[in-house]
Amino acid sequence: MLPGFLSGKDNLSISRRPLEDLRVAKIIIHHDLRLFECPRCQHDLQEYRLVAGMLPYSAPEALPRPELRYQLIEAVTHTAAPTPAEFAVPSAPARRPGRRRSVWATLAFAALALALLIWNISLRRELDSQTAIVAQSRQNWQTMIVLLDDTALAKYEVVADPAPAPGQYPAHGHFWASPQAQVACLVLQGLPDLPVDQVYQVWLVRGDEQSSGGTFEAHNGKAWVLVRPDEPITGYNEMFVTVEPVGGSTAPSGPRVVSGILSDATTAGLADRQELLSLPRDGARFED
Repeated sequence: MLPGFLSGKDNLSISRRPLEDLRVAKIIIHHDLRLFECPRCQHDLQEYRLVAGMLPYSAPEALPRPELRYQLIEAVTHTAAPTPAEFAVPSAPARRPGRRRSVWATLAFAALALALLIWNISLRRELDSQTAIVAQSRQNWQTMIVLLDDTALAKYEVVADPAPAPGQYPAHGHFWASPQAQVACLVLQGLPDLPVDQVYQVWLVRGDEQSSGGTFEAHNGKAWVLVRPDEPITGYNEMFVTVEPVGGSTAPSGPRVVSGILSDATTAGLADRQELLSLPRDGARFED
């Protein structure tokens, strides 16, 4: 027990018997308390430890036994040999479920924000389109009110061109205009349906010249179109409608559908004006 005690180590493994270990532990604790309370004992302990540290160097040299070499090599081999686990490639740290959920939550939020942005843009475009339609409709109604309030308002008969075959329902209508106004209203019924790549186009004839009055589409065979000529209606002698590609043509290229002579006018009465106002309720739409 003395070498371990002098070296400052509490060596309780000097005996393998439990009762002997307990006795030694009591002795060590007693001496530790004694050394803690006695300054002289602490001084003597330091000197003893110094002497104990020099004892290994005072022993005579001696050659180890031959079998000790093999025992030492075997002990070092078993101690230093690396285990297969030491050569294993460290696996990548497992991702924590919480972090994975956080990444997915971020991606889901980004996708939701993008969808809301696209939806907002779509709604904005639809709102702008509806606003433009309402503004155009309001402007058309204001134009119609001015036209209906004109006491010189007249209507011109518009008939199918060429004449329809027997038993076929012909397209027909009226061209409403004031002789000195630069706006007119074309009202037609019985128009045949057209393919999606075709439209109707209005033409105004002045001598040998033909100018476009705009394009329009028929809805349920009906059309209510505002025509804005370059000069008063009295400057034109005829009007007609052709079938043209979407977007219109610079000159008539398709078959004629209806036509009218702008010299045979009938003054519009109150009943005529009421008829003109009732057409939108019957399914006709403004085109401009």
